[in-house]
Amino acid sequence: MVEDFKNKEKVDKKEDTKKEDNIFSVSESFAIKVVKNIILDSIEKRASDVFIETLEDCLRIRYRVDGLLHEAGRYLLEEAPYIITAIKVISDLDVAEHRLPQDGHFRFNIKDRNVDFRVSVLPTNLGEKIVLRVLDKERLNLDLDNLGFDSEAVEILKRNLKKPYGMIVVCGATGSGKTTTLYSCIKFINSPKLNIVTIEDPVEFQLPGINQVQVQEDIGLTFAAALRSILRQDPNVILVGEIRDLETADIAIKASLTGHLVLSTLHTTTSTAAMVRFINMGIEPFLVASSCLISASQTLLRKVCEYCKKKTAIPDVLKKELENRNITIPKDFEYYKPSGCKFCNNTGYSGRIGIIEIFEIDQEIREAIISNKTEIEIRRLAIKKGMLTLREKALKKVLDGLTTLEEVYRTTID
Repeated sequence: MVEDFKNKEKVDKKEDTKKEDNIFSVSESFAIKVVKNIILDSIEKRASDVFIETLEDCLRIRYRVDGLLHEAGRYLLEEAPYIITAIKVISDLDVAEHRLPQDGHFRFNIKDRNVDFRVSVLPTNLGEKIVLRVLDKERLNLDLDNLGFDSEAVEILKRNLKKPYGMIVVCGATGSGKTTTLYSCIKFINSPKLNIVTIEDPVEFQLPGINQVQVQEDIGLTFAAALRSILRQDPNVILVGEIRDLETADIAIKASLTGHLVLSTLHTTTSTAAMVRFINMGIEPFLVASSCLISASQTLLRKVCEYCKKKTAIPDVLKKELENRNITIPKDFEYYKPSGCKFCNNTGYSGRIGIIEIFEIDQEIREAIISNKTEIEIRRLAIKKGMLTLREKALKKVLDGLTTLEEVYRTTID
């Protein structure tokens, strides 16, 4: 894999009599160095994804840092094939295939630690585009108490994770930290006394002592097929990476009703919308109401850089937002705005913190679900019973001096 870098550099140094071979060797050696620099730079800058895109006039490199994309460099268009080929080689992909998408992975060793990279190659009308997902275990935080969630939300999560059966669903957009939350939940309940199995696509991190299954749809190992087999293995806890279809949803919900604790994710924007989503898939309302313990929706807020943040007057818009929600501004509250320095790559933000909206399902809400109430009606009932929304959780992070109003508006809706 990545060891190929060194082997290729040795080959490149060999003298060759043919002029064409000399040119290719120089280009190949250059590409290897470029890829190594991209990998090292992305790790140093805490990038979660690297985008290598063939444009009309160049090859563009972009990093996703703290949820936002930043351009990191450009290379000549004629250099693009060599750089793309180098990535394919270390990812064990077909270097001759340029028409079909490909997926692969490789591992890079830096300072005695391994960083995994997931590779996706997509043909476009201008050439191939590659996205590298950076999976750095050193940056992985699997502690429910340290994800940034408020103490009340953590307490609700822990209380329900201790229950012997039922379903816990985590919702949110791609990249909102759902997998990290589920892994943290598994770590919290992990015990030699429990048989815990996960079904994932893909398996992002190996969890000690946990049986993890990789979905392979090309050979028929789908979420539903794997789930059926797992249920014959007498599991106590099942983690389903994502519920995408009726078949998976039906098996997962029925498993939660027959003595299993099931954790999964669902692509909805709010916690309350998950109930309606299941019903729209074709699950009977009484099954949804009976199986679900809690539904959560989460997102990540960028934190103001501690090195360059500047104190400023409290915006009138923030005062109005807090007043409308009957949230009192603390007397010692100080509002900071982002500035920009070398530590935050001149963005004004460094790192992210999680916020989570917890929708706990009690008897009254179960009756509303069975009665086919709309998502708006269910949400109003949940808020009436004390549920804090993502917007309210985000505003409280502003009052804690951790983020800005602009970041609240960027990541949450009212």
